[in-house]
Amino acid sequence: MEALLKAYLPYLAGTLAGLLVALAISGLLTLHGIPQLMLFALLPAIGGAVVERVFQHRSD
Repeated sequence: MEALLKAYLPYLAGTLAGLLVALAISGLLTLHGIPQLMLFALLPAIGGAVVERVFQHRSD
């Protein structure tokens, strides 16, 4: 179980970073409706994928 959590840790960190960026952008631009939903749907997923890929690249 612990090894599984370690494997997902980079993705979770990237997701959290993406969520924080989405919050910041949404607050700065005062987005509402569909643009805000798209921002909160895409940025955490993209952030998680990017951080996970960078982590895997560095560990190889």
